[in-house]
Amino acid sequence: MKLYGALASPYVARVVLVARAKGLSLPLEMPAGGLKSPAYLALNPFGKMPTLEVDGQGLIESQVICEYLEDLQPQPALLPSDALGRARIRTLCRVLDLYVGPEASALFRQMNPATRDAAAVEAARTKLATALGALDTLLGQAPAPGVAGLTLADCTLLPYLQLMQKTVVPALGVTDPRSLGQLSAWTQRMQSHAIAGPFIAEYDAAVDAFLKSLRGG
Repeated sequence: MKLYGALASPYVARVVLVARAKGLSLPLEMPAGGLKSPAYLALNPFGKMPTLEVDGQGLIESQVICEYLEDLQPQPALLPSDALGRARIRTLCRVLDLYVGPEASALFRQMNPATRDAAAVEAARTKLATALGALDTLLGQAPAPGVAGLTLADCTLLPYLQLMQKTVVPALGVTDPRSLGQLSAWTQRMQSHAIAGPFIAEYDAAVDAFLKSLRGG
């Protein structure tokens, strides 16, 4: 198996973290001809990342890839054994992707003060605060992690919330997830986790390098 993409992408990063939690060796690289090359489009017709190449076939969509890795190597489990617990973990992943992500993405596009739309920022910031509040509530209902000390939800939330900490939270006054009760405790747990803690430092460095490149540094 080979994973295509850049670590600075939170969608790529969640797959990398799942693989590490499971002890899987998963090489990460950008496609040789770029995301729009014919060879890569044959694996992922959308020309996006990540893509997991398995026996010459492309598997797309980060959460699908994460669930594939869970099915491929069930232990250590990143989903609970009971149906309700699994549904709650998947709900957290969906809330991040359907409610938090779109509003944060809208704010990412407003990072440049020269082209910033104040009304758009305020609208997205309000919706994002609501989404983070819901995520915080739902996190309190989630089952405890298993033997690995991580769940699929942890791997999904961690890179995205870290990216927000380095971008829209300081630049646009977005609600800091760490100011919310459940998310604050969760952040501390992630920082002290044997796998997630070092990953945070590695991911932060990748994001810093990407942001520097955007600034022409």
